[in-house]
Amino acid sequence: MLITNLITMFTCIDFIKNTVPDMLLVYSRPLWTWFSVGDFVVPLSLTLDGLSLTFLVIIAFLGLLIYFFAASYLTSKKDVYTFYAYSNLLIASMLTIILVDNLLVMLIGWEGVSISTYLLIGIYYKQLRNGYAAAKAFVLMHLTDIFLIIGVFLLYQTLDTLNIREILTQAHDNLAIDSDIIFWITLMLFLGAISKSALFPMQSWFVETTLAPMPAVALMQSSTVILAGVYLILRLSNLFIMSSDTLDIMTIFASLTVLFASSIALVQSDVKRIVTYINLAQISYLFYAFATQSWGSSLNCLINYVITSTLLILASAILLKKCQGERNINKLGGLAKSFPVLYAIFLIIMLSLSAIPWISASFYIKGNIIWGLMIKDHLMAGTIGLLGILLSSLSIWRLIFIVFYHKPKIAEFAKTKWISYCPIFILLIFATAIFIYFPIPTQNIIPIAKLDTNSQLSFQLLLAAVTILSFVIAYIFYAHPNSEVQEVLNTPMVKFIVRLCSCDWRFDYLLSIIFVKPYVYLANMLKKDPLAIWDNWIMLGIKKINSYIVSLENGHIRWYMVSIVIGSIIILMLLIFI
Repeated sequence: MLITNLITMFTCIDFIKNTVPDMLLVYSRPLWTWFSVGDFVVPLSLTLDGLSLTFLVIIAFLGLLIYFFAASYLTSKKDVYTFYAYSNLLIASMLTIILVDNLLVMLIGWEGVSISTYLLIGIYYKQLRNGYAAAKAFVLMHLTDIFLIIGVFLLYQTLDTLNIREILTQAHDNLAIDSDIIFWITLMLFLGAISKSALFPMQSWFVETTLAPMPAVALMQSSTVILAGVYLILRLSNLFIMSSDTLDIMTIFASLTVLFASSIALVQSDVKRIVTYINLAQISYLFYAFATQSWGSSLNCLINYVITSTLLILASAILLKKCQGERNINKLGGLAKSFPVLYAIFLIIMLSLSAIPWISASFYIKGNIIWGLMIKDHLMAGTIGLLGILLSSLSIWRLIFIVFYHKPKIAEFAKTKWISYCPIFILLIFATAIFIYFPIPTQNIIPIAKLDTNSQLSFQLLLAAVTILSFVIAYIFYAHPNSEVQEVLNTPMVKFIVRLCSCDWRFDYLLSIIFVKPYVYLANMLKKDPLAIWDNWIMLGIKKINSYIVSLENGHIRWYMVSIVIGSIIILMLLIFI
């Protein structure tokens, strides 16, 4: 990881010093030919441009901080070595995805990400639950890979190339906007990407990462796995803007993910699950940005997401360690005085998630994305986006009020090393609005659309009102809940909604009914080999007929004569009447 960071740093210096425009500054290194079949040749080469460099910086920088945090967080040397081994495989797979220039070669990194996710979730494989969770994640991440492969086949059949630069050039020259083929290609690629990006309904593997150690959770949820699908869409953004129908479908998936994740985060009691569902809701804004063709905003949103989510996971890791592994927030309380630094960190994270007006980066980024939805007549999606900000703010406020303000319930705490806070302090700098002023070298690599900012001030005031409203509601419901609030919470309708959200909208139950049980039923049927049963019936029938024919051979001549006469009569009758 240190070598990766050094290479990244030298590359960044070269990019900054170079006077060549971003779109022309491309490093390319052909390695060898992977394989060739007739005219179909798959070269293995590495390519680095402004977009790859942006992802390389994110992965290298966040990865180094998480590696550093893991060294002080994980206590067992065996766990540390295992974590580094699996994480190195994950980082290498992600670097393969962002550095290759051929879609078929990209599938190698794509598969590597699935395998390393399986290994990291199952790092404590001796616990049966972890083994099941790892297998579930591995299967779910492969369910939509078939769509990605179909999309790659369609691209090759249509454009006769799998080189990414050639694909974008030829698609622009030869394919019509909103044609059927461009719709099916982009739809297949998007469906292939939703499993890695954990969009609804493929989010289950994202929730299973909570069984991994917290540094592994940070790596999977923030810095690596989730970036794979996002990078694919950003890299092929010039292809996706040619299909407005696919972009509309993205809006639907993103809206469902916001509603699903933010409503569940609001009622969970497990710290890890609260953090996971909050992060899941934030991913949706990336796809909202794609849907409105705000590709520049999507990159800013991505950077904001990886910083805020990593901060939230690392801060939660320290909280869990101090509370000796207690994950239920209802069993914690009054920690503001005991751990003022940690309390301050959670408050800053809350500022970022709540889109605090004119201070946090997310206020500008999410504001631009939702404003883009509104002016493009996606009023429903824009409203859901605002609702997502409100519910996410309530979730983090709820965690802060219950954990840091209510009555203390734990008397003894574990000690944590001060060095664990170092990665968090570094990330806190980037959680403010500073980073949005950093230049990102992606001009002319991804389309940059200018946002119409007329009348945006009134929308910013609305966004600020949503943030203030979240604080007021959180204060009434979670800081000092009175008897009237309890009455509201005890109404049958609220209880039903809370139960539904507590069990993840019964999503796993539906999966079990629709997919798992029929599969198990079929597997049990096939285990008994139904074809062999039919074979046995046929054999039994032949044996019965044979035994009956054998019984006719009794040695009596008169029986044979009668049989010949009866047979002749039957044959004659058949010849006459048929």
